[in-house]
Amino acid sequence: MLAGRFRLVVLLVMLFFLAIGFSEGSRLKIISDDDTAVSELQSCEMTTEMNEPPMNTLGLDPESITFLNWNIYKGNGDNWRRDLSSLAQGHDLMTIQEAKLDDELIHLLEVNDFNWEMNTAFYLDGAPAGVMTAASVHAVHSCGFRVVEPFIRVPKSTLISYYEIDGYEGRLLVANIHGINFTLGIKAYREQLEKLYGAIKQHDGPMIVAGDFNSWSGDRLQEVRELIDRLALSDIDYPVNNKTHVFGNAIDHVFYRQLEVVSDRVLQVSSSDHNPISVNFRLQAELL
Repeated sequence: MLAGRFRLVVLLVMLFFLAIGFSEGSRLKIISDDDTAVSELQSCEMTTEMNEPPMNTLGLDPESITFLNWNIYKGNGDNWRRDLSSLAQGHDLMTIQEAKLDDELIHLLEVNDFNWEMNTAFYLDGAPAGVMTAASVHAVHSCGFRVVEPFIRVPKSTLISYYEIDGYEGRLLVANIHGINFTLGIKAYREQLEKLYGAIKQHDGPMIVAGDFNSWSGDRLQEVRELIDRLALSDIDYPVNNKTHVFGNAIDHVFYRQLEVVSDRVLQVSSSDHNPISVNFRLQAELL
């Protein structure tokens, strides 16, 4: 019975993507605010060494790094522009999933003075869609990867970005992931998380790993817990937990290390099927 329902859901999702003009690119593409430049995204396995950034590169404030994670539902919800614009004004760094790079989103980011990069998963009606990381400062380096859903064959992308922090010799790593959703087991899901681990395990500095993990089962949550344990990451204890849940399990997460949580909250919105998570971090004092 469950297998039959699963196949029906997969079929409906496949028909939905065909109806909205889904197409898949052949190569990993990163798009940035640098005159909306498009380039081939470098594999994280090839970027163990990074070039030094230009002199006078602006960094994040070590005393206050305001962070937002949100799946914006491809901009399909009512008032998403209003909500994202309001949230952008109060944050230095945003990880966004299901971003659709149309003129409206580009304009919103421009008027809020955000630098941004997107790892394209696929195209919707000709517009790139995937995960996007936006910040008040430029990333000094980025890499990423893409995996394909086993059943519906829709790619999911991950973007890893590095940022300078004022007064700190190291860099902040920010990983933005959209987890595989439709599987009968957890093999493909585990492989995606293992790929993320391999891409960031060499970093020994502060780190934020966030996104829509699609961790809707106990088995999936266990895989996520094992990942954060291996990376020595911490979870956040939300005073009011309005995080989006599926089958009783939270699917959006923000994990961190070598940072301190000053404040956190989960906001309730109707403009997406996910609630945004807002966290104010500061760099651990002993690192300065």
